[in-house]
Amino acid sequence: MSLEKKTYMTKEKILTTGSASGLGKYIYENVGGEGLDRDTSFEEREKIKKEGVNVIIHCAFNPKKDINTNFLYDYLKDNIFLTKSLISIPHKKFIFISSIDVYPKNQNIHSEGEVINLDSLDNIYAVTKLMSEAIIKNNCKNYLILRCSALLGKYSRRNSLIRIISEEKCNLTLSEKSEFNYILHLDVLDFIKFSIEKNLQGIYNMVSSQNITLSEITEMLDRKVNFGSYVYKTGQIDNSRTASIFPVFKKTSKEVVDKFIKELQNA
Repeated sequence: MSLEKKTYMTKEKILTTGSASGLGKYIYENVGGEGLDRDTSFEEREKIKKEGVNVIIHCAFNPKKDINTNFLYDYLKDNIFLTKSLISIPHKKFIFISSIDVYPKNQNIHSEGEVINLDSLDNIYAVTKLMSEAIIKNNCKNYLILRCSALLGKYSRRNSLIRIISEEKCNLTLSEKSEFNYILHLDVLDFIKFSIEKNLQGIYNMVSSQNITLSEITEMLDRKVNFGSYVYKTGQIDNSRTASIFPVFKKTSKEVVDKFIKELQNA
């Protein structure tokens, strides 16, 4: 997909990155404006940089976690260097889709004001997200960072939940005790619209009020799954700041999964 102008959601001129897949594609289709992805030409990128925008919604990110030295530069280019390039585009507001993976995997309840020790993180994905956050916080006067849990929607990546739903014989390396937190593309989009209208700033945890285990999901779906032994824990994330101004995030992950399944059935 190359850059394409659409009808704006508001009077704001909006640029959405990662507009060819996942949450970025969903947001781009619904807010319009301009989209930026891997296929956007150099000339189109220069045009955006010259003209500027009102709002940048930065969804593009290389989520690969098993990085070795052969791929390190490309990984940095897709993530750190891209963020650095985007902040140079004239803009009035910068919205970054981050992740709750930036928090250590421990028993603590994690909130937005926490000072995070990078040595406590277990993968380069989490560290790189925090590096992008740091670039944005130190260079953008008006920024909004959304630390999201697992995203469900029309263009979701093929995660464990979707595999359980779609695969006749589902074999997972994860244990049935593995715990996740889910939110909907739709709810993130509505929060972004609200944040632009109200000019929200700072960091917000975009999570549901309660996690869910894979065993609970299989019970909901009445599915038989061959589980592995690895236990993944998403952690305890405090969403009170977000839910206090946007009550839709008071939903539990179970309620989110239930709504997502019903949407798939009605599609």
